Amino acid sequence: MKKVIYWIVNLLEIAFLVGAYLVNYFTPRKMGMARFVVYENMMIEQNYTNIQSIKMIAVGVVILLAIITILIYFVNKKNVNITMIVITIVITFIYTWFTVMNSKDTYTAFYLISPLIGCAALLQILKTLISILFTKQK
Repeated sequence: MKKVIYWIVNLLEIAFLVGAYLVNYFTPRKMGMARFVVYENMMIEQNYTNIQSIKMIAVGVVILLAIITILIYFVNKKNVNITMIVITIVITFIYTWFTVMNSKDTYTAFYLISPLIGCAALLQILKTLISILFTKQK
């Protein structure tokens, strides 16, 4: 059962990252997608007036969770594959870089792409954290 949940979470991560790529790919190429993205941007900016602070809080939460996960890994010396830690660091870095360095002006679909990458980063962090907490000592 654990392996099934692990693979489902992996597939969700991949789906979020592929979804972010597809939104970025189709926005300038298909008029319907461009209209949808412009409409969503307008609705997001209308409903959330403090979008910059929401962006920074989301980045801070993801970075904090990643740091906590890495610290727990090094303190407990659990028998967890180091590639999970590396992937956590890489996805967290990608999310942080994309969210901090870009905006709606640089990527039209920024408000759709950033949460998708953020969800993939959160899933990876939680998967790594659960793996660290529930594995046996070396």
